[in-house]
Amino acid sequence: MFKLWVKAVVFCLFYTISTAFATEPVNVTIIPQYDAVNIAQNMGLLVKFEIAPGWHIFSQNPGEIGLPTSVEWSAPEGISISGESWSNDKEFVNEGFIQRGFANLAYLQTALIPHKIDVQNILIDAKIKWLACNEDCIPQSKKITLNIPVSKQEQLSTNLWNEEFAKAQKVFVSDNDINLPIILLMAFIGGIVINIMPCIFPILVIKVINLAQVTKNYMRTTKALAYCSGVVTSFMIIATLLWGIRSAGNVIGWGFQFQSSWFVGIMALLFMFIGLMLLDVVNITSPITKQFSSTSPILTSFVTGCLAVLIATPCTAPFMGVAIGYALSAPIYTFYPVFFVLSLGYALPFTLAELFPQQIKKILPKPGVWMVVIKKILAIPVFMTVAWLLWVLYNLQNPISDDKGIWQNYDAKTVENLVNKDEKVFINFTAKWCLTCVINKKTSLETDDFIQLAKKYKIHLFEADWTNNSDDISMALDKYNRSSVPLYVFYNGKSDTYEILPQILTPAIVEKAIKNSLK
Repeated sequence: MFKLWVKAVVFCLFYTISTAFATEPVNVTIIPQYDAVNIAQNMGLLVKFEIAPGWHIFSQNPGEIGLPTSVEWSAPEGISISGESWSNDKEFVNEGFIQRGFANLAYLQTALIPHKIDVQNILIDAKIKWLACNEDCIPQSKKITLNIPVSKQEQLSTNLWNEEFAKAQKVFVSDNDINLPIILLMAFIGGIVINIMPCIFPILVIKVINLAQVTKNYMRTTKALAYCSGVVTSFMIIATLLWGIRSAGNVIGWGFQFQSSWFVGIMALLFMFIGLMLLDVVNITSPITKQFSSTSPILTSFVTGCLAVLIATPCTAPFMGVAIGYALSAPIYTFYPVFFVLSLGYALPFTLAELFPQQIKKILPKPGVWMVVIKKILAIPVFMTVAWLLWVLYNLQNPISDDKGIWQNYDAKTVENLVNKDEKVFINFTAKWCLTCVINKKTSLETDDFIQLAKKYKIHLFEADWTNNSDDISMALDKYNRSSVPLYVFYNGKSDTYEILPQILTPAIVEKAIKNSLK
């Protein structure tokens, strides 16, 4: 009897010790962006799932068998939690069943948005549920409470947030979904296509015509390479700014500079100056500029390349949005090559024109009055760009609501609820400073045919206006692996499946995409 009792005690001790040191299948923590909440700042939140080797949990689309991982937030009045972005999942095969989920490490990114704060501390509850599977599956849950002080001081991202955010970016893009060489090709093509955008094409044409009239080929190759270097250098500077801002925990994307009234105002003045030059109202061929151009032709070409990038910043071309969206969620060794290839594509047309002016000369007629006429005609889209920039500047100061009333303001929670009810939803991610967005809306998304199409199929229309910085919209773009506008997303009412439409729209493209998706 004594021996049996000793064996029982030893077994209990062994069980207690082994249980205490056993590794849980999943460890969940929440990392807030700041140490305190400021009413003027949205705060990022990262829910981190550390998953033991051999185990996995399920994504929002769990596959044939499984339960989606969920996070239910509870916040006091005046605080909202909005915009969810999950790590990209992958496929698992378990007992012959196909499942989708996460292994090793996964993140949920969302934002705490303060509207009104009347307390000194904010309590945020997160009720987290998941199904952990190895050979067997174990339903688990955890409740985490965040006690965050309120401060009137501007907050900076914590070191822990910066480290975790950098790790999170590596698992928000799946290498299996998009091949890097394809992304690089898309970036290169996107860079070339920017040159035909309305605000750039007129200037490119004039520069090419001027090159064709030059009889001397003095330092032609060197100047072409200097121009290309200016373009590449400027793109790398912008890329570094984007990387730094994103690494600091801020959700940001291409075109972020146009959310600044100062930048838009300077760009309006620059384009006004270019338009007046095309009309020969102003002339910069002063003795000083002539001296500078003749004594420093390489530097002049380099600066021209830098200015060319500045002029291109309002534009997002087809293919370019996918490439930049991929880059901004990728590791640094992928991030910079994408921007480098994009810059090469943008620099290519004028670099080739500089290298081979004789080929252009064979195509163009002899110099004459036609050159003056062309310059004046090409001034028209430049001045239209000025008018558009002034309109953007006004909208930055005085947001204008949709006058037709067909679009609802984007709200992530409302969209999520509608999608969960298998309702049809069309989201227009746009900005007043995005010229492509404005044209698409006027020609394809505000027509009577589109309005009737939306009514016929009972499609809920949401407009996510990114004119002014919005973390909520930035995080929504991240969800679709994008970091720029335009972006058009259509949920067809079949579970949570959606289709992304092309960046350049026509009424026929929109109608065909919607009808095909509904089949």
